[in-house]
Amino acid sequence: MVMCKKCGASKRRWPGSCSRCRARSDRPETAADAAELAVETGLLGWIGRGIIGMVRLLLRAIG
Repeated sequence: MVMCKKCGASKRRWPGSCSRCRARSDRPETAADAAELAVETGLLGWIGRGIIGMVRLLLRAIG
Protein backbone atom coordinates (compact mmCIF):
# COMPACT_ATOMS: atom_id res chain seq x y z
CA MET A 1 0.00 0.00 0.00
CA VAL A 2 1.05 3.58 -0.70
CA MET A 3 0.29 6.66 1.36
CA CYS A 4 -1.96 9.39 -0.06
CA LYS A 5 -0.14 12.70 -0.52
CA LYS A 6 -3.21 14.75 0.45
CA CYS A 7 -4.40 13.09 3.65
CA GLY A 8 -1.84 10.41 4.53
CA ALA A 9 -4.29 7.50 4.31
CA SER A 10 -3.23 4.26 2.68
CA LYS A 11 -4.34 3.83 -0.91
CA ARG A 12 -3.75 1.51 -3.84
CA ARG A 13 -0.81 2.00 -6.16
CA TRP A 14 -2.54 3.70 -9.10
CA PRO A 15 -2.06 7.47 -9.47
CA GLY A 16 -4.60 9.88 -8.08
CA SER A 17 -6.19 10.56 -4.74
CA CYS A 18 -7.31 7.91 -2.31
CA SER A 19 -11.00 7.09 -2.06
CA ARG A 20 -11.40 9.26 1.05
CA CYS A 21 -9.97 12.41 -0.62
CA ARG A 22 -11.78 11.74 -3.89
CA ALA A 23 -15.12 11.30 -2.11
CA ARG A 24 -14.71 14.63 -0.32
CA SER A 25 -13.50 16.88 -3.08
CA ASP A 26 -13.96 15.49 -6.59
CA ARG A 27 -17.65 14.60 -6.71
CA PRO A 28 -19.18 18.10 -6.72
CA GLU A 29 -16.48 19.31 -9.10
CA THR A 30 -16.99 16.36 -11.45
CA ALA A 31 -20.77 16.77 -11.40
CA ALA A 32 -20.45 20.46 -12.20
CA ASP A 33 -18.08 19.71 -15.08
CA ALA A 34 -20.44 17.07 -16.49
CA ALA A 35 -23.44 19.40 -16.24
CA GLU A 36 -21.54 22.21 -17.93
CA LEU A 37 -20.47 19.90 -20.75
CA ALA A 38 -24.04 18.64 -21.23
CA VAL A 39 -25.36 22.20 -21.49
CA GLU A 40 -22.61 23.28 -23.88
CA THR A 41 -23.12 20.35 -26.22
CA GLY A 42 -26.91 20.51 -26.13
CA LEU A 43 -27.08 16.98 -24.80
CA LEU A 44 -30.00 17.77 -22.50
CA GLY A 45 -32.07 18.94 -25.46
CA TRP A 46 -31.30 15.75 -27.37
CA ILE A 47 -32.29 13.61 -24.41
CA GLY A 48 -35.56 15.55 -24.01
CA ARG A 49 -36.37 15.21 -27.70
CA GLY A 50 -35.64 11.49 -27.54
CA ILE A 51 -37.99 10.97 -24.61
CA ILE A 52 -40.76 12.98 -26.26
CA GLY A 53 -40.28 11.01 -29.49
CA MET A 54 -40.54 7.71 -27.64
CA VAL A 55 -43.75 8.82 -25.91
CA ARG A 56 -45.25 9.84 -29.26
CA LEU A 57 -44.36 6.47 -30.78
CA LEU A 58 -45.88 4.68 -27.81
CA LEU A 59 -49.09 6.71 -28.06
CA ARG A 60 -49.33 6.00 -31.79
CA ALA A 61 -48.88 2.28 -31.17
CA ILE A 62 -51.57 2.24 -28.48
CA GLY A 63 -54.02 4.53 -30.27
